[in-house]
Amino acid sequence: MQTLKEYYNRLRQWQQKPFDYEFTTDELHHCNNCGHDFTGNYCPYCSQKAGEGPIGWESVRQSVMDIWGLGSRSLPNTVKQLLLRPGYLISDYISGKRQVSFPPVKMLFIVAVIVVFWVYYLLPLFLGDDFDVYGGSTSGFGGFEAWNKGHFVWTYFILALLYILPTWIMFRYAPRHTRHTLPQGFFIQIFLLILNLLVSFLALSPLIFWNYTIYSFTCVVVLIIYYTIAYRQLFGYGVWGTLWRLLFVLGTVNYVIFTCVAILFDFDPSVYGQDAASFSKYYLAGASAFWAVLSLLVGWVINLIATRKVRKNLK
Repeated sequence: MQTLKEYYNRLRQWQQKPFDYEFTTDELHHCNNCGHDFTGNYCPYCSQKAGEGPIGWESVRQSVMDIWGLGSRSLPNTVKQLLLRPGYLISDYISGKRQVSFPPVKMLFIVAVIVVFWVYYLLPLFLGDDFDVYGGSTSGFGGFEAWNKGHFVWTYFILALLYILPTWIMFRYAPRHTRHTLPQGFFIQIFLLILNLLVSFLALSPLIFWNYTIYSFTCVVVLIIYYTIAYRQLFGYGVWGTLWRLLFVLGTVNYVIFTCVAILFDFDPSVYGQDAASFSKYYLAGASAFWAVLSLLVGWVINLIATRKVRKNLK
């Protein structure tokens, strides 16, 4: 139990300070470079990092990675940070620490190419030519899902942009990044989009071989957990404060998505029953837009009430 607790503490320290964190507080180190004993992360006499010992396979790996520019700012290292410390990585980047991350827009392009190759070429090779990435479901959103099959990365990119404004409104007075800007919100959603692609289409895709319904359900659950962790680490609220704000963001975005789908694609209201069939798609789109605005407005008011002390201190 003590070992697990120590491992968790090290993980927490690494999440918050991945390039300069303390494994222990009072452990004595011996510097193999100058021979002095010291405590801390670096030798105060020659600046060599604690823990540097004889040459091993890790030294070989690090040297080879450095040749190809795959050091601390590499794509694999950034993916590792995004999976293990998503909110802290985003926080570091939008705070001005650009060197902690591979450029996010470039990373999105590379990850998108890998995902497209996996979904459109490798998965059909394993599952057969009749493999349907959306599980064959077309009820209600046939035109939208048909468009997704050829442009799903663009769909995810557009959907990610829809999160910028609701996130800015609901987390504007957070303990961390109070009054974060919309340009910062753009990079927040780019990182989260990359996380979405990595989890949905790469990490969890083996579940497709077992059962598509289980795969879809697992994606939703895992992504909600990931987004809650990311938003909590990024903005500094507790679990409950993060979760109820995030639910308002998700609700608003879902209504906006429904509004756009109803207007832009061949949407048939009759699939939702005889009562819905009597309404035009524009009526349903208008109703959905109303609920989107109402959801965001209610969340904004509740958030103003919940953050009144913070706002008073900001004046």
